[in-house]
Amino acid sequence: MLDLLLTMDPLTVGLGVLGLLLLLKLICTPRNSPPGPIGYPVIGNFGMFTIANRTATFKKLRRKYGDVFSLRLGSCNMVVINGYDTLREAFIKHGDTLSERPNDIVFNLLSSNGKGIVASTGEFWKSTRTFSLGVLREFGFGKRSLESKVQEEIAIFLDILADKNGEAFYLGAIAQTSISNIICSIAFGQRYDHDEEEFKNLLHMLDQAFVLTSKANIANFFPFLRYLPGDLTHLKATLENMGEIQSYLQNQIDQHRATFDEENVRDFIDAFLKEEIVQGKSDVLCDENLKIILTNLYIAGTETTATTIKWAILLLIHNPHVQTKLRKEIEDVVGFGRLPSMNDKPEMVYTEACIHELLRMGNIAPVSLLHGVKHDTKLNGHTLHKGDFLIPNLDSVMFDESLFEDPQTFNPERFIGDDGKLNGKERNVLAFSLGRRVCFGESLARMEIFLFLTSLVQRFKLLPEDEENLPTLEPVVTLTNAPHEYKFKAVKLK
Repeated sequence: MLDLLLTMDPLTVGLGVLGLLLLLKLICTPRNSPPGPIGYPVIGNFGMFTIANRTATFKKLRRKYGDVFSLRLGSCNMVVINGYDTLREAFIKHGDTLSERPNDIVFNLLSSNGKGIVASTGEFWKSTRTFSLGVLREFGFGKRSLESKVQEEIAIFLDILADKNGEAFYLGAIAQTSISNIICSIAFGQRYDHDEEEFKNLLHMLDQAFVLTSKANIANFFPFLRYLPGDLTHLKATLENMGEIQSYLQNQIDQHRATFDEENVRDFIDAFLKEEIVQGKSDVLCDENLKIILTNLYIAGTETTATTIKWAILLLIHNPHVQTKLRKEIEDVVGFGRLPSMNDKPEMVYTEACIHELLRMGNIAPVSLLHGVKHDTKLNGHTLHKGDFLIPNLDSVMFDESLFEDPQTFNPERFIGDDGKLNGKERNVLAFSLGRRVCFGESLARMEIFLFLTSLVQRFKLLPEDEENLPTLEPVVTLTNAPHEYKFKAVKLK
């Protein structure tokens, strides 16, 4: 046999080996798996899938294969779930079996083997999430009592914009710092000045975490790459970046432990330390878990909301008629003598509609974080197998023409019925995902977006740097969709 192979044309041998590998792939594919394109040996469908083109690829494949289809990326079988009804069936009806986290190499490494809220799974996730949300509520999470902290940051934010004197500028880290300070007040019991270098460095590291993690994800599909010389997967750089963030957080924990007073629980860290004293250390109540929870709070509670504010300004620059109508409602309900408050929200239907539309158009998280399968489960007639990586494609809902007429147009009125109230279509905007893994910071994010947006439009007219050359609406795609950096003018209203 060996002699025969040696005498054969190398091209023939190569094609034969590739054919054999392809045959093995087809044979080894679990029965009744969702349909999908046949990929190449070893790399699977990797050539057609990148972060930058994923939503366009998913749209094309959905038209061909339906709401549930699969892709093979290296060693991973990825099942993409599309459409409002199918997403609800998967993550609400089957939430008990499809709310796990898969065996994600990158997430596991970045979360100290599945600690915290975002990357954990099973009973550990339930215990950590329940405890964390309980503590956060004690410090105003989801309550009106937190509003004063948000408004304190808004006042500083507005002063910074006023100091620009109507000149064009980049928003940069201004919004990010303001939003982050709200999380800091809950987690650390303090806020930071916008020009404090140590804090600016932390925010920069958080920015880098998004960029690096999106690059490092290739290690999930081709694990062997991380053992090659250099840093082809960017995983080493990602881990170094996360190590610096956690070093900062460990310093915060150490300072809190040194000044801890059981009778004066100042913030989230103190509450965690108190519970650790009461119950004793455990897998949930330990510094490693606390650091990952704090990292989750920072990233989930800062980056996405700050990015939403940047999208809001950009979309209002592109749609001045919407900005005018929004300001008119603010004038009618609030006036100009005070900042808007959450008590005003029930009377501000157009503002609510604007927020739903900017969340839809901004489409910050086009796909939710990966889900895993607890045990084999049927969905749309196909079998999701334990070990599959599930991708909730939220983008498939945000721009679904059957749900939103002319979805590429910014149109808040689509959410308002003939009776002048919200018409229910806002429930189709899955900006915070759905099911058991819905964003745990949703209530705070919605409060921040409402108060920042209304206060900004109340005090300033938002204009482009150049009316003849508006900044692009095309996103910068990493783990999230963010707008390209752009300059704008915030002209103070008299």
